[in-house]
Amino acid sequence: MVIRVVLMLWLGMLVRTLPGQIADFFLDPAGKAYYLLEDARLVTPNPLGENTYSFYDSSLGTPDYIDVTNPFQILVYYREYGTVVVLDRTLSELDRIDLFANPSIRQPGVIARSYDNGMWVFDNWNYQLLRLNGDGEVAQQTNNLRLQLGITAPADALFVDRNAIVLYFAPEQRMAVFTNYGKFRFWVPVPEGLTLSWRAPRLLAIGERDHWIWTPDERELLSLGPLPADLPLQPRVLVGAEGYFTAVPGQLEIRGTVFSNKN
Repeated sequence: MVIRVVLMLWLGMLVRTLPGQIADFFLDPAGKAYYLLEDARLVTPNPLGENTYSFYDSSLGTPDYIDVTNPFQILVYYREYGTVVVLDRTLSELDRIDLFANPSIRQPGVIARSYDNGMWVFDNWNYQLLRLNGDGEVAQQTNNLRLQLGITAPADALFVDRNAIVLYFAPEQRMAVFTNYGKFRFWVPVPEGLTLSWRAPRLLAIGERDHWIWTPDERELLSLGPLPADLPLQPRVLVGAEGYFTAVPGQLEIRGTVFSNKN
């Protein structure tokens, strides 16, 4: 018998109706949710009132990447402009980082928060991973990975955990795993045509029929079979230690579904 329990995660907030549809959502390490709406606004509930905090910059448009690993310094990245906006927990702007102005970076690609509250950046020109410190200075960098690893195109995604850095190359259907100091460890093969959702330390890979879970200490993805019937249609599914997280359409609410257990 398959037992599936649906958990309603209120995250200490009231359910609120949204004026727009949710395009994506993010959970910080404490479980607080941030929502990217289809109109490019980033919003999060105010636990002390009925209003919501929000951030939107009409000159930059829709962000390409949002990192809430450190909720006191949220990264909102606009790749075309090479701009990283740093926000606090109330989505108030703290700083702006112009990656194009950094002489050490020729062509900024994917980014992610580093373990020391700096930032990892993949340079699409030099095919290098660079770690920037809090002052924007290069504290660490790899060799040219095109020469070292034989890659033929820039990375499509960058995932960072406490003890690992992962570069995903979609056309090559594989991920390169590094130490948190940028030393290459091994390759992980990835099936074609997957949607990847990262919430450290777990990666959820969703295919048309099956899905997989992976952590950076593993050398291959672990197949979990089909997703529960109501999840594949969701715009974003994250995975935790005990199950899946999805956003409730039209509400500032996250729903948790535990893994199925067979007795």
